Amino acid sequence: MHRLNHLRCCRTPVRRPQLVSRNFNTTNSNSNTNVSKNDFASTLITYNHPTAPLAAFNQRLTEKLRYRSSPKRVLQEVLAITNEIKSKKLRFDLNTYNALLAAYMRARNDNGVLRTLRDMKESGVKPTLESYNTMLEAFGVTGRLDSQAEVLEDMKQNNIALSLTSYTHLLRGALTTNAVEHALDIMDQMKTKGIQPNAVCYTMVINSCLQVHDSETAFHLLKEAEDTGMVAVSNPRMYLDVMRVTAFNDASEQAEYCWNKAINTYAMRPDEGTCLNVLRVAAKSGNAKLATDVIRQLSTSGFPYKEHYFSPLMEAFVIKKDLKSAFNVLDIMRVSGVAPTSRTTSAIRQALRGNIQAIDDAYYLLEELKKEGRNVDVTAFNVIVEACAEAEDLQRTVATYREAQNLGVVPDVDTYNAVLEACVKTANKGMGNVVINEMKKADIMPNVDTYSRMIALSCTQRNYEDAFSYLEEMKSYGVIPPQSCYSNLTRKLAAAGDPRFHMALEEMETFGYPVTSRIRALWK
Repeated sequence: MHRLNHLRCCRTPVRRPQLVSRNFNTTNSNSNTNVSKNDFASTLITYNHPTAPLAAFNQRLTEKLRYRSSPKRVLQEVLAITNEIKSKKLRFDLNTYNALLAAYMRARNDNGVLRTLRDMKESGVKPTLESYNTMLEAFGVTGRLDSQAEVLEDMKQNNIALSLTSYTHLLRGALTTNAVEHALDIMDQMKTKGIQPNAVCYTMVINSCLQVHDSETAFHLLKEAEDTGMVAVSNPRMYLDVMRVTAFNDASEQAEYCWNKAINTYAMRPDEGTCLNVLRVAAKSGNAKLATDVIRQLSTSGFPYKEHYFSPLMEAFVIKKDLKSAFNVLDIMRVSGVAPTSRTTSAIRQALRGNIQAIDDAYYLLEELKKEGRNVDVTAFNVIVEACAEAEDLQRTVATYREAQNLGVVPDVDTYNAVLEACVKTANKGMGNVVINEMKKADIMPNVDTYSRMIALSCTQRNYEDAFSYLEEMKSYGVIPPQSCYSNLTRKLAAAGDPRFHMALEEMETFGYPVTSRIRALWK
């Protein structure tokens, strides 16, 4: 007993490897170990199975692919690991090949992808859907449609059906090469196979359609995506993108639909340029409601009101033959702090041009506004006077001009210029002098247009000396007379044989106006 105790006390514990220290006697039901048969098998596979080294290498490959490094650098590191595998005389398995494909794909090395596919076939390793998708992605990014076709043929031979991811890569390949029609065919194939395109697919194809200004197809796809509930969830800005191109192509109904979705449904804020383009198509199509919405949105976005915001609205009313509402726009502009000018009413003037009945009807609308207690804007009054003058109807021009007070309108310089234009067209110098005198009494300062008309009117008379006085008066204010003044004057001087013709030519050249051979030929 003493000897036995001595041996126990003097015994030195031996530290053994964990694998050896475990009790592998699974028949002993009283054993305290937690290692089961499966755990043991797993341990053996991990450390002793012939494929264990390749599994470790594959793990290293996976880790390399997770790095956020440059694709070329990752490819180099992946190739270094595969060279190690070769040096160990180990055969690549599917995981190894897939990692190699992914590295080549990210580095956009198409030749490497093709080599890897050939190596897989020679090694008897059958590519999976994941492998093929990696290849399709590689060739899709670089636009190698021929290589994608080769992959598709290989998938067909191996009876591997395309997935949504496969089709997405095919779409990317088509669109990388601007083959929009081919992409649309791919979309049709997907639907035929019962595979619903996702938001990424729709976004790619719609954007490509927009790049070639095919707004009709883009809008059709947008509606199709909308029906599946994709656009609202993933990319509501698509409405803005489609709206820009539909407006550019004058597709007013489509532009209005996208406007309502983008602005009214998703509360998006388009830039000023986009708003102006939508305003243009709204005016062209006579869509006053859309034009009003756009102007309101511009104000909401913080853009101060400007004259060219309201001109399209007025044009829209003119297109709808609603002149009364068009005249009301002028008053709205005044209230909004924007002074309308003759540019604002250009659409009305165009509608009245040469049509006496339309001119009279427009005047009666002003009378209606007055009776309703509304303000008659001077620019609304002026456009009717201008239309009468353009029709060379001096009597109607003057009669309308005389009604200013009854309509509550105070004539401005444009009013007088309009009457002077009628005097020029009818060569009525007497009425022109009356207008000029009334203008002075009203303390209205003449502008460049006034002087231009006064010179033109003088040149219609036998005695045209006043033209020189008006010309000098303009220059005394530091104003360079317009070229039209010299055109009227030189024609008159040449017709009268007045030697001052040459002085007028010299002055034209001094002010930088071109003196053509046609002008010089006036002097005979």
